[in-house]
Amino acid sequence: MELPIKTENLKKVYYLGRRKGTRTALDGLNIEVQEGAVFGFLGPNGAGKTTTIKMLLDFVHPTSGSAAIFGKPTTDSATRQMVGYLPEQPYFHKFLKPVEVVSMHAGLAGVERRTIRERAMNALERTGIAEYADTPIGKLSKGLTQRVGIAQALVGDPKLLILDEPTSGLDPIGRRYVRDLLIELRNEGKTIFLSSHILSEIENICDTVAVLKRGKLVESGPPDRVRNDNSIIIAQTIPIDPNTRNRLKFIDVIVEQQADCTMLTIDPKNVYEVMRAMEEMHLPLLKIETRRESLEEAFLRLAA
Repeated sequence: MELPIKTENLKKVYYLGRRKGTRTALDGLNIEVQEGAVFGFLGPNGAGKTTTIKMLLDFVHPTSGSAAIFGKPTTDSATRQMVGYLPEQPYFHKFLKPVEVVSMHAGLAGVERRTIRERAMNALERTGIAEYADTPIGKLSKGLTQRVGIAQALVGDPKLLILDEPTSGLDPIGRRYVRDLLIELRNEGKTIFLSSHILSEIENICDTVAVLKRGKLVESGPPDRVRNDNSIIIAQTIPIDPNTRNRLKFIDVIVEQQADCTMLTIDPKNVYEVMRAMEEMHLPLLKIETRRESLEEAFLRLAA
């Protein structure tokens, strides 16, 4: 079985003119996306995520390396019918209605003419906006327009979905709806390549994540592997004075002074030493918990 997405040493260098020279947007990317998985593609702005997506869709050509969709080069037009795509900022003519937009994309995706409207309505139903099917897009909110974009990506029943910031502009209810929809699609066997800055969404639904920094892949694997395995201890005590704070910092405690308390971040191997120091300084222990690094914290550690 061919992989939905595979890149080998994928590189893109932009020529910026005689004075500015060149800029490497992507530098030797190697990723493999498994069938039926949700693959989270992470990185700060300018890391190369959108450039990668454009090369997967053959909007821009790589400087070197290769990319394939289900074993076919991305330059092969046959890959188009395998992919549903949502750009980061979808734009639709404001006078069109959602059912018209999605019907047009159904036709482009090769849906039979006699079933186009039915398929369009089914896609709008799945994204929760069937009631707005005949409302001009200019009258819809940004969040509802975003769902129109998701519907047009779904309407051709693609094997692979490439979604760039799919929950952009959605309120918490809309984000939850889309997250549940993506889980449904994964359960149906769809492969989802997902770029997002909302790391809590990535953490909840992705089977694999990859983190880019300045065009280079710095980490990839299941979220549990990307997160640091080391736990930390968080202790809460009363507000403390600068001298006490300095003493705690001397034994490698991260001190965060808040309005009505002090939060101490402690390496587990130092916890007994810190507890003894707190006892000597007569600092009461108000609360203590063990916490594991979140995906957001891992992202900041890897990509900041």
